[in-house]
Amino acid sequence: MAKTKVRRISANETTARSEQVATASAVPSERVTGPAWAVWILARFPGVRYRYQSWGTTRRVVMAILLYLVALPIIPIVIAAVWYAKDPEGFKKSPLMPVLVAVIAAWLGGFGWVANRTPITDGTPMASVKSSADGETSTANSDPAATATQASKDKIATQQKSNATNGRHFENCTAAFDAGVFDIARNNASYERRLDRDNDGIACEK
Repeated sequence: MAKTKVRRISANETTARSEQVATASAVPSERVTGPAWAVWILARFPGVRYRYQSWGTTRRVVMAILLYLVALPIIPIVIAAVWYAKDPEGFKKSPLMPVLVAVIAAWLGGFGWVANRTPITDGTPMASVKSSADGETSTANSDPAATATQASKDKIATQQKSNATNGRHFENCTAAFDAGVFDIARNNASYERRLDRDNDGIACEK
């Protein structure tokens, strides 16, 4: 008759196995995707803290970047405001004060630079604002259609009055001058902003 060997399981082995089972049950069935930095950011925003787990890698990365860009300027502003409200003198004397102020100023300056880049007066890249010597600003049009050849200018040099435009649209001011048309006012159906060299409301000026 064969003898059955029975091995006694120690208390330590029982505890270790229990911990392994508990750890295995705590691991989610789906593998967590996405960079660790993206998960770290998403886990700290209330709006997405309990929602990002079902997102894919691309969505996690995109949302983390957007949240980071939003939070980057807000964090130093909130820190500075709370600190100053609680201890104005301590804030002023702290060596960190210039750093916070510099970060806030840099962000505001960068935002202002982006928001106030070269003004576009008519929605096209052809218009730009130039400062004159007296401090006033005038808008210049760099569209080549607003210029005319010397030969076409000579044709209307002695012409006192422009011919009727009849609502025509000219390719450029050379074509307008060749047709005897010049000084097209803004209220004229033939007026086009691209033909207005100095954007003063009169296209193809003589």
